[in-house]
Amino acid sequence: MEAICVQCKNTGCIAMCYGCQESFCTKHFIKHRLYLSEQMDDIHRKYENFQKDLNRNNFEQTLLTSIHAWERKSIMKIQEIAEKARYELQQTMDNTKNDVQVVLNEIFSEFQSNSKTDNYTENDLNKWTRQLSELQNLLEKSANIFIVQDKKPSALIRGIKLTFQQQQQQSLNSNVIFKTNQDLDESIQEHFRVISGPCRLSDNDCVATHLNYRAGLSRISGIQQYSFGKHAIPFLIEKKGTKNIFIGIHSSSKSISSTTFDYSVHGWWNLDYMIINGESKGGDNNEIIQTGDRITLIIDCDNQKLYLEHDRTKRLEHLPIKLDVCPFPWKILVRLLTTGDCIRILN
Repeated sequence: MEAICVQCKNTGCIAMCYGCQESFCTKHFIKHRLYLSEQMDDIHRKYENFQKDLNRNNFEQTLLTSIHAWERKSIMKIQEIAEKARYELQQTMDNTKNDVQVVLNEIFSEFQSNSKTDNYTENDLNKWTRQLSELQNLLEKSANIFIVQDKKPSALIRGIKLTFQQQQQQSLNSNVIFKTNQDLDESIQEHFRVISGPCRLSDNDCVATHLNYRAGLSRISGIQQYSFGKHAIPFLIEKKGTKNIFIGIHSSSKSISSTTFDYSVHGWWNLDYMIINGESKGGDNNEIIQTGDRITLIIDCDNQKLYLEHDRTKRLEHLPIKLDVCPFPWKILVRLLTTGDCIRILN
């Protein structure tokens, strides 16, 4: 049987392609070979282009770009964590130094006063020596701050944070000045007594709750009177609404009726909002004191000073008391404004 050209279907073919197994006439066999030659050239171009890509490391560069991006992001994260740790450390050290300086100034002021009047004994010398030693010890042990790494096993880059030893849970000032057996007098049992307002007392008169803000504020005093020594009365803010809660003292020799202005009132609506000689000082927008906070009111009759220690922020605020404005004896004073406000004495 005579072969037929696969292209023109004419007989008399003279060639057969052993690649595609097809028969061609002379004309179409030449075209077929030219087509194969073009395919060869195309493959050659692809080869050269691939070789160029290989030489330029295009694939490697794409991966390197991803690695560099990850590296930059990781470095930025590390720098962010380090900067935060540096800031926290600096703030802690500055606060510690400031607290130490305040206490040191008070010690030196008392020392100078007693030195000028030649009014001191071995007990005073021992007390000042002990206080200076405690200050020095606390300052040196400000290194009770440790840098710990994140323990998450999945973290490739572990973060760091500051941690503090338990002994730093107490305010520096209160440790040095008040939290010693020599300085604080024997603890006494304090209880509330309602002066005026819609207030309910409970739990053996240790809890005061404001019942209705429309009926005005509640004024609550204590049953104890303070004329000498140093006394610490701890409170727990069991509930606080949108308004601040006042904690302080007044003179029991002064009237505190709603129609009479009482210059003997001293204390705090908040850490930065105080009452001195019955008048407001500072602003009332800073609501630092919150529900669940522990607060200690320290009444220092011997030095005519009043302190407020805020446990959560480790802040210790103080006010001087003038006896001509607020004469002894003193009594604690609490004012509640918002319905449901509740404060507890922690006897």
